[in-house]
Amino acid sequence: MKVRGGKYRGARLKMKPGKKIRPATSRVKSAIFDILPHNLEGILVLDLFAGSGALGIEALSRGALGAVFVDQSQRSAQILKANLKKLGCEDKSQVVIKKASSAINQLALEGAKFDLVFVDPPFDQNLSSTTLAHLSQSGILEEEAIVVARHSPREQVQEKYARLILRDQRKYGDSLVSFYLFEVNKKEEEGG
Repeated sequence: MKVRGGKYRGARLKMKPGKKIRPATSRVKSAIFDILPHNLEGILVLDLFAGSGALGIEALSRGALGAVFVDQSQRSAQILKANLKKLGCEDKSQVVIKKASSAINQLALEGAKFDLVFVDPPFDQNLSSTTLAHLSQSGILEEEAIVVARHSPREQVQEKYARLILRDQRKYGDSLVSFYLFEVNKKEEEGG
């Protein structure tokens, strides 16, 4: 897997070996970043179920200010840290070795806020929907944050999780990619 654009373009990332691993293909990753805003400068990224960190690293390559990578696998975290070290972007990154739900709770307690979140869990375990629901209530999303969830077409996701609203959905091979926007709270905006 290579970084497709930005500062680290062309860098090859180490991947965790094994048949159970289903990283976002180069085609899917390219499509995601073609749809996202082209200027990612100054944003903070959360990469849940990060694996090798390909999505978060791509965002860093394209100007993101920093990224938090979450994966419960010790082996994935080692590979991810090796990728970050190879690219020299450890200073912009934090690796959290926990389940996504526990990491979200920890980040909320720390007062962390994110502009862009990737949700790319193992398929067919209903983790996309439960993670989207948890994110929508967590308090870690900035107003108008974008949440990108890659999941199996067999896994049903809702069009709305509180203020997290489905804005686009695309099919690529055996993956559906759902783009959500965390909408501005009208009551807070109006001062009431």
